[in-house]
Order: sequence, then C-alpha cells, then structure tokens
Amino acid sequence: MRPSSVAAVADRPSARPRTRGRTLALIAIICAALNLRLVVTSLSPLLATVGEEFGFTAVVVGVFGTLPLIAFAVFGLITPAIMRRLGPEATAALSMLLTGAGQVVRALAPDTGTLLVLTGIALTGAALGNVVLPPLIKQYFPDRLAALSTVQMVAIHAGALFPPLVAVPLAETMGWRFALGAWSVPALAAALLWALQRSRARRDAPAAASVRRSGAVPPGGAGPEGAAGAGPARPIWRVGTAWRMALLFGMVTWNVFTLFTWLPALLTGAGHSPAAAGAMVSLMVGSSLLFGLVAPTLTLRAANTFPIVALGLTGYAVGYLGVAAAPQLAPLWAVCLGLGTSLFVVTMTMINARSTTARGSAALSGFVQGAGSGLALGGPLLFGLLRELTGGWTASYALVAGGSLAVAFVVAYVERTPWTIEAAAAAPADRGPG
Repeated sequence: MRPSSVAAVADRPSARPRTRGRTLALIAIICAALNLRLVVTSLSPLLATVGEEFGFTAVVVGVFGTLPLIAFAVFGLITPAIMRRLGPEATAALSMLLTGAGQVVRALAPDTGTLLVLTGIALTGAALGNVVLPPLIKQYFPDRLAALSTVQMVAIHAGALFPPLVAVPLAETMGWRFALGAWSVPALAAALLWALQRSRARRDAPAAASVRRSGAVPPGGAGPEGAAGAGPARPIWRVGTAWRMALLFGMVTWNVFTLFTWLPALLTGAGHSPAAAGAMVSLMVGSSLLFGLVAPTLTLRAANTFPIVALGLTGYAVGYLGVAAAPQLAPLWAVCLGLGTSLFVVTMTMINARSTTARGSAALSGFVQGAGSGLALGGPLLFGLLRELTGGWTASYALVAGGSLAVAFVVAYVERTPWTIEAAAAAPADRGPG
C-alpha cells in the first residue's frame, strides 16, 4: 500500500482511535532508540580509566569494541523468531529490560572477564532493540516513515552523543562505576513504556479486528495488526538484494564501531587529553545527527541512492586521513567522520524503504543487521591487532578503514536502485528492479 493511501485510511473516523495508541508508541520508540548506542558510547571514553585498574591491552580494548557487533550479529538473526513468539511490543520491553539490568550490574564488575560478560548482557538488549524498532515503526506509522525514521535517528544520536561528553568528568567526580551505572535509568524507563504499550495493544486487538471485519479498515491498513502483511515469498537469505544490503550495512557498521572504540585512543595518542578526545566523539556523533536530519527523507525519495552513500564514504575517507596526518585539526576531522557515520541512518532507513509490510521489514531488519554485524566483527579488533603487530597505525588505517570503504563503494553502486524485498523475493531471479 502506498503511503498516501495509508494516510487516507488513517483519516477515516473508524481509524482515529489508533491515535492514542500511536502516541504512547511514539514515546516508547523515542525512549528505546535513546538506548541503542548509549551502551557503547558510555563505556568507550572510560576504557583508558578502567584499563588502568583492570590492566587492559590494546587487544582487550578491541574485544570491547567487537562485543556490540557479536551481539548485533547473533540477535539480529534470531530476533525475528523472538518477535514471532513474544510479539514486537514484548520484545521491545525485554530488550530495554536487559539493557538496563546489564548496565547496572556491569558497574559492579570486579575484573575484566566479568565486565565483558555483563557488558554482553546489556548489548544483548540493545541488539534486540536494533532489530525490533524498524518493524515497530512500520507497524504503527506506515504513513509517516520518513518522519519516524528521522525521530528514531535523532534519538539514537542523542543517546550516543551525551555519554562521551560527560563520561570522563562524571567519572572524575563520582567514579567510573557510577558513570557507567547511571545510564541504566533511561533503559528501564523505556522497558516500562513498552510494557504499557504491549498491554494497550492487547486490549485494543479485539476492537481492531472488529473494525477490519466490518470493512472499515482493510487488512494492511492503519494499526499494528493490519500492517503486518504477508512478508517475503522466499527465505530472506536466498534473496540477493538482502545480502548486498547486509554487506553495505556491515561496512558502515565496521567503521562506526571502529571509531567508537579507537577514536579516543587515536586522539590521546596524538596529544589530546582524554576529555578532549571524548568531546571529539561527541562532535562526530553530533555532526552525524545534523547530516542525518535530512538523510531519511533523501533516502526514501531517491531513485538512485549511490550519490548519498558515496558522499558519506568520502567523509569517512577524508576524516581518517585527517586524523592520521593532522590530528591537531581534530574538530574538522570529527565533522567529516560524522558525515560518514550518518550512513548508519541511511542504511537503517533503507530497511523500511525497501519493504512494503511490517513482516518484510522485520525479516529484512533482522537479516541485514544480523549478517551485516557479523561481517563487521573484524573492524575494531583488527584495528587494534594491527597496531600491536606493527607498532603503528598505518596498517590499521590502510587495511581496516581503507579496505572496508572500498568494498562499501562497490556494493553501494551495485545496490543503487531501490526495489522492495517482497518484489525481489517474488522475482524468478534477483537481478534488480530493471
């Protein structure tokens, strides 16, 4: 169904009771999105401080940077099955509960191994949330995809921006354990909101079914129950466009988490203070937020997405070169890297842009984020490992950053013309829309 027809359905009097449910869903989506990167960016500026107490090496720091990708890979692939069993709202509530609980207990960790395990619990929740939010947006707001994708993006970036900015000062004042544990509050609040939304959705389900049976709102129209649709005709892993999108998402994610993990170390090694290095991470995220404000609308309207992706990849390349050659101009390079990091918004928007149903969005979201995160696993770890082996950062920049950007350029060109996962799955051969 086209967005205009969905909006027309939503304007009918019989569909207006969905407004109240959508208001709570909107608040819950925003609160959940705030936590999706917060788990990572609240720890990365403190790794040097925690490492002094626990005795980290560069490889251990790389493992911390890889943990999010392991969680996103594993739970990206299995979250659609969890959603089918529990329902999307309950899955969102579970994701936020795990995130909040993991953040509380990891602040009490006595050693490196325990901190890794407890961080993994928090990241499990974030991984579930990564996959469940796009189909929830498709489910509750099929007529407002660009607007809600922008709202989700702003919330994700806000959650990523503030922790690096305040983590070091907060740790210096209250200790690093408090600086980690305090961020559990927004996750637990989001869990409560999604529990309330699940209760409301279950209470409204009989009325929504009655409206559909009466013919006032056709299946697939406004409301969470009707938006599901039939989903792809073939298993998602047998569709070529899904693999190409997963590879593109993987290369973007490879660089996002490499930078979250290593940008503070690169800048402190070049003479910046830990607080200044953390501020540069926040500047990178803030720049990504500004660029990302227009990214969902441009992505949804684009007949050819390659120029959008190529611009972001160029920002990555310039930013990496700048940090390596002239780190004293760190604010400029942080802005360039932010342009590249905004590609995460583009690839997430493409999940909903290239699906016509909530089930198609859920399948594509799970596969792209699961397989893509699996492909991105090597980024943070290899970046640190090459530093250990060579004693410098040149190989890390050239092989880890440069190689991933080259792959992303090629895939973005091949997958430049949008078509939906449902159409690709129904086609005899997945050759693209033309």
